[in-house]
Amino acid sequence: MSEKKLESIIRDFVEAYGRRDVEKTLSFLTEDVVWVAPEGTFKGKEEVRRVFTWETQIAPDLKLRETGIGILVKGNKAVYEHVFDSVSSDGRKCHDITGVGVFEFKDEKIQQRRLLYDRLAVNKQMAKGWLEKRIINTVIKRGEKGLH
Repeated sequence: MSEKKLESIIRDFVEAYGRRDVEKTLSFLTEDVVWVAPEGTFKGKEEVRRVFTWETQIAPDLKLRETGIGILVKGNKAVYEHVFDSVSSDGRKCHDITGVGVFEFKDEKIQQRRLLYDRLAVNKQMAKGWLEKRIINTVIKRGEKGLH
């Protein structure tokens, strides 16, 4: 399988994922896919379908764009660096969150994907009300204690 082909598959996958087309997105995955995200590890297409469906409900408006290294492919593995913007179903906005997806392929399908992004940055942007904002800011300040 050529590196150009894998890069093309990732671009098509990202396009379907960004459109929130659950069935098309699932078509890029193996039956035994392992989907690792900050929310947990999900095994098999049916578990991943649940995740995709949930994501489309909580964040129906999602924009993805390449950044940094973009897509790097070596053998059957690839890394995709991107930035995402989102609006939640209740109108909360999240923007300029950097993510890194690590993909492993089998027979031109995604067999494993590991996604890394800063959940705390997302929660800081989406916090509503003084209590949520205070809790998030307290966690951030404690984590940064001694740095400034």
